[in-house]
Amino acid sequence: MAEKLWQAPVELSAVRDVDPLINPGLTAMDFSATTATRPAAMVGLLAVLEWQSRQRDGQPLALIPPPSQGVRDCWQVSGLTAALRKFCRWPETAGGQAVPENVPLKPIVKCARFRDEADLDQLSVKMEDNFITALPRYASLSAECCGMLGELTANTVYHADNGGGFALAQYCEYAAGPAIELAVADAGIGIRKSLAKNPDFAGIAADGAAIRLAITEGITSVDDKYRGLGLAYVADNIQRQRDRRLTIRSGNGIITLSGDGLIQEETTRLAYPGTAVSVIIPL
Repeated sequence: MAEKLWQAPVELSAVRDVDPLINPGLTAMDFSATTATRPAAMVGLLAVLEWQSRQRDGQPLALIPPPSQGVRDCWQVSGLTAALRKFCRWPETAGGQAVPENVPLKPIVKCARFRDEADLDQLSVKMEDNFITALPRYASLSAECCGMLGELTANTVYHADNGGGFALAQYCEYAAGPAIELAVADAGIGIRKSLAKNPDFAGIAADGAAIRLAITEGITSVDDKYRGLGLAYVADNIQRQRDRRLTIRSGNGIITLSGDGLIQEETTRLAYPGTAVSVIIPL
């Protein structure tokens, strides 16, 4: 029987790029044309593959790896290669090759599956340590990046009903200039269904409206006036820096918040199975 193949895009830069994978009938993924993969797409890919695995009773997808050594090096350095092995099978290549030092990215937190508060503490420690060792020039950003990643991962642990999700934080040198990117994704119930646990928000019909509410201080799925601060904290951080960008995708909704206060909303045809969040900090 012929494999049902997903042909990965040339550049995987956003969570929407993995939409064709939201199809449990697929049996293989072909990355032979892929020349770049950015953090949001990496964690989005892993979350969808976890969702796929549930639909397929754990049966792995076949994977055709990218032929570019540069892309494979970036996958390895970011931790994507190791994370993919839980969900995929592909031909082994000759091992023993060291990753060259000129790979244009430095991981702050490699692709990691987190599940509970203990995992969150470990991610925070790793992030602080790696800022000092790998990015001493940008050490002044350590506190706010750790704060934002901590809020995003905690939201997943407490609200996704999925036993956690995937996180990645890294520095990368792009043609447009260097940037730090933080990305978190899960295959959970999504923001709208999470908010619906609170009777005050049970009537929200659209995912985009739910995301807009979720970035407002004090909005939460639980009856606690001291909760509902996480996404609002991240959104406030973005709005205080003109060139930064926050993108949240959940279900059929995508909200992008720019540092100039502009909010863009999109509605997608395919519902994303969970929530994915990306923060981009140009340097």
